[in-house]
Amino acid sequence: MLILYLATLSVDAVRKTASLSGGVLTTTYILTGIAYIFLLPRIRNRARIAPRSLPLLLVFLSLFCLGDTIINDVPLEMALVGSVSYVFFVPLIYIGADLAADNHRAVTALQIAVIAGGLVGLGAIVSAVMKQSSPALLQPITPTVAIHTSNEGNIYLAPSVFATAEQASEQLLIAFFAWTALASVPTVRLKRVFRLKRVFLAVTGILIAGGLVAAERRADIYVALAGSLALLILRQTSLHKAGNLVPSAHRRPGGGSRVLLLLVATGLIVTISFLGAGRTPSFLISTGPLGYRLGLLFGTDAPRSLIGQGTGTSTAGISLLGATSLDVASTHGTYSGYFLDGTFFRTAEGGLGKTLLELGLVGAALYAGVFFSVLAPIVRFIRRLDGIGCSLVVLVLALGIIFLKGHEALDDPLIQPLFWLCAGGAWGRMSTLVSTGRGGAVTALPAVSGRDSAPAPAPRHWA
Repeated sequence: MLILYLATLSVDAVRKTASLSGGVLTTTYILTGIAYIFLLPRIRNRARIAPRSLPLLLVFLSLFCLGDTIINDVPLEMALVGSVSYVFFVPLIYIGADLAADNHRAVTALQIAVIAGGLVGLGAIVSAVMKQSSPALLQPITPTVAIHTSNEGNIYLAPSVFATAEQASEQLLIAFFAWTALASVPTVRLKRVFRLKRVFLAVTGILIAGGLVAAERRADIYVALAGSLALLILRQTSLHKAGNLVPSAHRRPGGGSRVLLLLVATGLIVTISFLGAGRTPSFLISTGPLGYRLGLLFGTDAPRSLIGQGTGTSTAGISLLGATSLDVASTHGTYSGYFLDGTFFRTAEGGLGKTLLELGLVGAALYAGVFFSVLAPIVRFIRRLDGIGCSLVVLVLALGIIFLKGHEALDDPLIQPLFWLCAGGAWGRMSTLVSTGRGGAVTALPAVSGRDSAPAPAPRHWA
């Protein structure tokens, strides 16, 4: 898993320095497959540390992708690349849960992520200062994506060691919440150890936050701030006592739902007030006029809105098969697409718009079921988690929000493996905090001071 994580950090850097093609990204798929072969059989009680409905949902989603490919007559290689972006990395949740269930491994992983985030942040700061004169390692692969034109003028998007600033900011977002999780771990009260931890967190925190600002991906900065505020509120209202990794056994977990509901309602009101009620759907789907986006996905000239146009057709067609993109005018506006073997396929930047185009309403509902089965239980019990678990939950929610905005966060093979590992990590922290007593009652476990021998089984009602 360490090799896989280092690969997600270094693949783009290798592409820049060695002038390799995007095919080198398959390294992450190969390493993930090796991890499945060697690690999944060693994980005990896998069904108890992850949602029981997840395997069934993945089977249904895979069968749907296969049927969608046959119906739409999509080229096999394109459909395969598209399908793996939806299902291939999801089983990493089991490995992430197993790793995070061990306290020592969880802290070690956080330390590695924070150190790597500090280095990425330093690279982003240097590339932002030097701009186009920075070394090739700190410049984007495509020079034109470095400049973003807005009402405030041209903004330089610092990519650090990655191909684009978007990838850099998402990696820094992961490092930022790893930093908050590490900061919540109790420190041994020895002056030297405490000072070393304080200096380490201060330096890496400045580098990570500075890199986020230098990358200038505003959505990522906003969700980082909102996530930090949510963590502060959760820590004030949390059920677990300060300095203890387990919740109080005599309290009920129901109060957390009210806090989360209040946060969701407040965020929804702020979003609608900022965007206007008429722009909110287009904000979730992608940028552009509301009528254009809804007509693009569900209009009379989009007959495949129920089952989609096939996996891989929205983004992989141009890059994989060399199709030429063109703009087409319709009654709803101008949209981009390409012709392949006489069939026209529409394209979207990423996010929910891309998912709806490729899978349609039916496939998107199955895909949403995968996320709901994973996220709903850990969100419901977030107040019972320790600082590590809370930070991981907020992180996966933050990446999900960025994905809904139209970014490629969960389509990118350098980001998606880390997303599912973090989601599994939240399940792993949940399994260490509580166990099932007689009659299905939730009881507290004793605090663990050393290496955990095995993750505790999760309560039945979580699944």
